[in-house]
Amino acid sequence: MAKERIIIIGSGIAGCTAALRLMQEYDVTIITKGSKEESNSMLAQGGVAAAMTKNDSPKKHFSDTFRAGCYHNKPLAVRELTTSGPIVIQKLIAAGMSFDQENDELALGLEGAHQMPRILHAGGDQTGKFLTTFLQNQLTKINWHEHLMATEIIKDHDQAIGVCALDTKNQLHTFYGEHIILATGGLGQLFPVTTNARTISGDGLALAYIAGAKLADMEFIQFHPTLLYLNGHCYGLISEAVRGEGAKLIRKDGTAVMEGVHSSLDLAPRDVVSATLSQEIEHGESVFLEISAVKNFEKRFPAITASLDKHQVPFRETKRIPVHPGAHFLMGGVRTDLNGKTSISGLYAIGEVANTGVHGANRLASNSLLETLVFGEKVADYIESHPVKQRNQPVSVSKPKLLQSPHLPEKQKLQEKIGEALGITRTEEKLTEFLSWLESFDTANNSFEEAEISHMLIVAKIIATSAKKRTESLGAHRILKGVIK
Repeated sequence: MAKERIIIIGSGIAGCTAALRLMQEYDVTIITKGSKEESNSMLAQGGVAAAMTKNDSPKKHFSDTFRAGCYHNKPLAVRELTTSGPIVIQKLIAAGMSFDQENDELALGLEGAHQMPRILHAGGDQTGKFLTTFLQNQLTKINWHEHLMATEIIKDHDQAIGVCALDTKNQLHTFYGEHIILATGGLGQLFPVTTNARTISGDGLALAYIAGAKLADMEFIQFHPTLLYLNGHCYGLISEAVRGEGAKLIRKDGTAVMEGVHSSLDLAPRDVVSATLSQEIEHGESVFLEISAVKNFEKRFPAITASLDKHQVPFRETKRIPVHPGAHFLMGGVRTDLNGKTSISGLYAIGEVANTGVHGANRLASNSLLETLVFGEKVADYIESHPVKQRNQPVSVSKPKLLQSPHLPEKQKLQEKIGEALGITRTEEKLTEFLSWLESFDTANNSFEEAEISHMLIVAKIIATSAKKRTESLGAHRILKGVIK
C-alpha cells in the first residue's frame, strides 16, 4: 500500500522532531526556504528549559511560565509543555544527544524569570546548533527540497492537500500530501533589528492566513534585550544565559540599569528588561553587559566569544559588551490545539509559527526549544493514531494569477516602517498611520522576492490590527496612551 504523504515546511527542530518520528511509516517531504542549516533553531544560543532535578518540578516550571506570560497562557498547553518536557529530554539523551555536564550531572543554567536553574545546554552557547544537527543527522528517509519559497496551501473543499512553492529561478513546484505541517518559525525579519535567521519573515503565518486558518495573539512579539550592538548595527544575540551567569546591565558610567526597576534585576522578564533598555537608549544612553562576574566566560560561551572577536570587541580589557534590544520571538501565531491541528483539516502548525497558548503574553526564557520538541512529538503522535485515506492527486491545480507590475515597498523601507509602528512601544496613532500606509500596496507571487515581501505585508497588517484592538498594555504588547512626538 502507498504510504500517507506528509509535507513539512521548515527545517528547524520542530519540523525535524516530527519528521524523525514519522519517516519510517510515512512518505515525508521537507521543504525549506533556505538551506536546511538556516533556521532560528540553528542560531539558538540559550538552552532547553525542563524540570530535571529532585528540587525542581513541572509544577514549579508551570508557575514560572504562567507568571512570565502574564497569566494570559492556556493552562492545558503549559501543563503539556512542563510535564512532557522532562520525558522528551530523557528520550533525546537515550537516543545519544549530549547535553553539557558538570561532575557527571547535567549542568543546569539560570535565566530570567526562572525561580531556579533548569536550563540544559549543549556546546556551551550552541544548544540549538547541536540539537538541530543531532536530529537532522538521523533523518535518513526524508525527501529534502531546499531553497523553495512556499507560496500557497493548496485546498480542496476546505481540506489542505498540498503546497505550491517557487524556486530561486521562480519556477513553480507543487507537492501533495494527506498532512501539511507548518514549521516555518516566526517573523523576526519583519523588523530592522532582530536575532532571527535571514529566512524568517512570517511566511508560514501568511500562508495559513491566506488559506483561511485562524491566527491568535499576534500583537505579542518578544524583543530580546541583548543583541551585540556596534556603530549603529546589531550583530547577533548575546544569550540571556550570560546574565544568568552573573553579567549585569550597566550604563556608560557603570551604574546599574535594572536597579530599582524589578525585584529580579537583570533576570527580570524579557519584556521588562527590553522596555527598560529601549527607554535608556531613547534618552541617549549607551548600554553594556558588564561580564567581570562571569566565571570562565570564553569557555562557557565559545560562540559568543568567537563573535566578539570577529567584530573586534575588546571585551577582555573592558569586561563590557555593547548591547541593544531586537525582535526575537512571536508568542502568537496560527491557532492550534495541543496536537498541532489548525482550523483547516489536514493543516498543522508546530513551533514558533503555532499558537497553542503555551507562552501567553511573554515567553519564558528557553521554553522555545522545549516547545519545538514537545509539540513536534505531539503532532507525530496524532498523525500516527489517526490514519487517513490517501487522496487522489488533482489532475490539475490552477496556477496563481500573476499581477503584472505589482506595487510593493522596498524591503528595507518596509522593515523600517514596521520597526517604528510595531516595536517595543506602540501608540494608536502610529498603528493607524501604519495601517493606512499598508493599504497602498499589492501582494503578488510572481517571484521569490515578491512573495516574501507580500508575506511580510500580510503579517504586518495582522499584527498592527491586533495591536490596535488590544487597547491596554499586557506583557510584550506595550501601548502608550496619547501621542508620542
